Amino acid sequence: MQTTAKGNEIKLLRKEILRLAWPTILEMLSGTVIWVVDTAMVGHLSAEALSAVGLGSHLAYSSAFIFGALGVGTTAMVSRFIGSKEIEKANFITGQSFIISALLGFAVFLINFAFAQNLILLFTRDIKVVELGTVYLKIASAGAAFYIAAMVLNSALRGAGNTIIPMYSVAIANIVNIAGDYLLIFGNFGFPRWEVKGAAVATAVAQVLCFLITVFYLFYGKGNLKMKLKYIKKLDIKTIKKLVILSIPASLEEISFNVSRLISTQWLNRLGTLSYAAHQVSVSAESISFMPGYAFSVAASTVVGQSLGAKDEKRAEAGSIEATKLAAILMSMVGIAFFLIPDKIINFFTDIPQVERLSSVCIKIAAFEQTTIAISMTLSGALKGAGNTQGPFRVVLISTWLIRLPLIFLVIFVFRKGLEYVWISTVIQYFFEALLMYALFKKGKWKKIKL
Repeated sequence: MQTTAKGNEIKLLRKEILRLAWPTILEMLSGTVIWVVDTAMVGHLSAEALSAVGLGSHLAYSSAFIFGALGVGTTAMVSRFIGSKEIEKANFITGQSFIISALLGFAVFLINFAFAQNLILLFTRDIKVVELGTVYLKIASAGAAFYIAAMVLNSALRGAGNTIIPMYSVAIANIVNIAGDYLLIFGNFGFPRWEVKGAAVATAVAQVLCFLITVFYLFYGKGNLKMKLKYIKKLDIKTIKKLVILSIPASLEEISFNVSRLISTQWLNRLGTLSYAAHQVSVSAESISFMPGYAFSVAASTVVGQSLGAKDEKRAEAGSIEATKLAAILMSMVGIAFFLIPDKIINFFTDIPQVERLSSVCIKIAAFEQTTIAISMTLSGALKGAGNTQGPFRVVLISTWLIRLPLIFLVIFVFRKGLEYVWISTVIQYFFEALLMYALFKKGKWKKIKL
């Protein structure tokens, strides 16, 4: 009888995790679609336009993701108060998160707008790319400012167990972005042909819309989480300090990722144009597989936070394990596809024979890291949901800077091997990252964190 009750409890928990995860998968899918469509449309203009938009969007949204990491602390605190039925405290945290995210967004806009040309010049000396990139960055940064606030507020909603509204707000914004690209890049249906400027305007308008949809729901929606004017009139320094302390490791993790990617990009260029192109294609193809991992990470974070708020440590642990299992199953299935039909997957991204052949080998190797990525991502989400944001940051720091980058350096500069060995290095990285994340989780100290 006890076994049956436990089985039913696990089934209900699994159902709750899936309810939280599937909208996040669709949200990420819509983001991938907009990236592909955006690139394809700008790609019809010129190589300079493509480079300018690539650089401009990277600069605008790298900073947005760094400051948007404030959402990690927001999710942890909101989910904890929702779990303990302290709804007004959750509302208060949401209001305070909005204030600080809006201020950070405005600061990002001012810096990017004022120093747009200087920032673009750090990456290229091509006069045309600098000119176009400067225009794009100035406009896109306005959208990025709203996007930071939207990310943080959507994190609050996820902490409250609502992943539907974030999905809708992002999906609707992406549809508007695609339509805006079509109208403003090429000047269709009587609209001005603004080309790169049009791509920037379309993106900025879409991000403002994403923000407005989320804010409107928080003020007037039927959910238990509300945005109240009395909570956004002034900053509560004690609360802001706690939010920032919780979120700093996630921001540093984002900075670490971008810096390490920049270093590895410079090293990979030593392998030649063909290898670098194959690497870029392989990364684009593999990015699809991250969707389940991220989605179940979000689900685990919410379940853990709410369970600990309700003082139910067993449910928090069981939820983490179930979310990890589900993520591992889905990503392992993707891994099987990577191993069995890599050429068909890569063919969707390129039809250049040499690039296709090398990319297929890389994706076949990537099949072996899918399960460990799922474990690492989901357990990281669970730990962050409990308020342990420093632990996952340390693990990622070790796996990136003490395992992955040294291995890539050895492959390229010491052993002088090809791109496929670089991808073997990432398989090794994620294996150890998953082990370290699991060890951190099993220690159980996260269950005792007070927020």
